[in-house]
Amino acid sequence: MRTGAGLRLALTGDLIHTRRLSPLVETDQGFADVVGLLRGADAAFGNLEIAIVERDDPDAWVWSVHEDWAIASEPHVIEDLRALGFTLVGRANNHSMDRGPAGLRATARLLDAAGIVHAGTGEDLARARAPRFLETPRGRIALVSATTSPTPADVAPALDAFAGLPARPGVHTIRLRATATVPPAAHAALQAIHDRMSDAAGEWMLDEDGLRLFRTRFVEGTEVAIDYEPVAEDVAAAVRAIRQGSQQADVAVFAIHAHEGDREPAKPLPHLRALAHAAIDAGADVVVVSGPHVLAPIEVHAGRPILYGLGNFIWSDLGGPLSLDFWERTRAALGDRAPDPAHATEAELLALLNGDGFADPWVFRAVIAEVAFGDARGVRLHPVDLGFGASPTRSGVPRTAEPAVAEEILARLAHESADLDAAIESIDGVGVVRL
Repeated sequence: MRTGAGLRLALTGDLIHTRRLSPLVETDQGFADVVGLLRGADAAFGNLEIAIVERDDPDAWVWSVHEDWAIASEPHVIEDLRALGFTLVGRANNHSMDRGPAGLRATARLLDAAGIVHAGTGEDLARARAPRFLETPRGRIALVSATTSPTPADVAPALDAFAGLPARPGVHTIRLRATATVPPAAHAALQAIHDRMSDAAGEWMLDEDGLRLFRTRFVEGTEVAIDYEPVAEDVAAAVRAIRQGSQQADVAVFAIHAHEGDREPAKPLPHLRALAHAAIDAGADVVVVSGPHVLAPIEVHAGRPILYGLGNFIWSDLGGPLSLDFWERTRAALGDRAPDPAHATEAELLALLNGDGFADPWVFRAVIAEVAFGDARGVRLHPVDLGFGASPTRSGVPRTAEPAVAEEILARLAHESADLDAAIESIDGVGVVRL
């Protein structure tokens, strides 16, 4: 019989952590209050969206990532996360392989040494998919972590050994098949492009009875739309892992990292909702989604919470050097605004890129979801402010939100969640979700 009575779990969003923050506890009250929430829970979880390696590790070279930068930090970050109170992290995401298999392994070793339980990566798919367990005084917690958005998509997913071929280390991936509906004229134009491209670009081996291009199947229709269908075998295997975790723990957490709904996080896509529902039906006590880098709605399914986006929790731009190919690709994209890598700094380049993609106060607003089990079952949402527009040393650091900002955060969440029939009540600056 599952218990977990009295257990409290603190859930946060993305951890892009590149510096020691724990010393700020002594002088920064807003940050200290946030850390107190993490340390006061029986377990604290976040999505570790970064590779942790020694800077001079010759094997942990930067994997080229299209339209994104490789994020990595050094071992002291793991020690700092533990000092802040983190005991659980999900690693199935689009940045865990940013420093290749060597970086993946180095991160795992450092997390193990720090006593932080992690799931979602491994030497093969079976181990990346498997639940991991954290023992706490009030109960055992299972964590399963998966992503629908691996990067690089061709080589980041973990694979099991087969037919005498060795296994491949990587992340637990639930593959998606994308189908785009376009008007007939657009379909004809895409068909013409397909027919003029090389076989590899035209993806000639797949879906030969239809039009497939840019990893997407195109069909004719009256309105533009895109749908994602998870591979059934991947869903079944993930559900099995969740069920196994649930059977062997008092509380089971399913973490899913998904970027497919980034353009409209307020409306979780049908495939993501179906996957979250399947996880809860399999025994997950809470589903936590990361990826869109902003707050997203909350849903209650079968009396259990689905958190479709908690926002960024640590969002640091104070990182290491960027690879030359990344400078070159951004120069092509930025045109006349592009800085010269021979003279510009990483901070100057990142300021330009963030100004294009993340110049939004809501990227710097989040919540800590405190989930209680047993007689006190429910969710409390603690608003957090990461300091939009502050200096680089203060921006991206989580602090308790001022009352006016806290009410804006809770009002937005309540409005978006109402469409999913979840009621959020604001009580003394904290959001309360009744289960």
